[in-house]
Amino acid sequence: MHREHRDRWRAGLVAGVAAAASLVWIGHAQQEQNPFTGTSFRVGSEGVNVSSRGFEAGARTHWHTHSAQLLFVREGSLRYQVEGQPVAELGLHETAYLPRGVRHWHGATPGEALTHVSVTFPNDAGEPLPIEWMEPVTDAVYAGGAAR
Repeated sequence: MHREHRDRWRAGLVAGVAAAASLVWIGHAQQEQNPFTGTSFRVGSEGVNVSSRGFEAGARTHWHTHSAQLLFVREGSLRYQVEGQPVAELGLHETAYLPRGVRHWHGATPGEALTHVSVTFPNDAGEPLPIEWMEPVTDAVYAGGAAR
């Protein structure tokens, strides 16, 4: 499967996983055959990393690159930019897909805190790319005309 098509397929598949990661399910062990009461599911997979991160209003990452990533807005609003593209914003339950190795930044909008779920994918060898941190995002770049 062509890498671009595979990455899009993964993004769609994982969008559901990312949405599920924002929910809290309580499992209660009852017996070995079925150790849960109610509905439960596993989030994550071999080589896929699922995490959640919070940002105060106006907080943001530095420019960076890493493995392909899907960001799912769990609470608040996300502001992000892929180098060479305009600043963009996403609202509650929206997603952004960032291909591997693409220089970008992301964080909260100026007036609202953010919690996002991040799903990162391995490279073709089945391993995540290390995060390469770069310079801070200037206030001028951060303010740069967010388009919705």
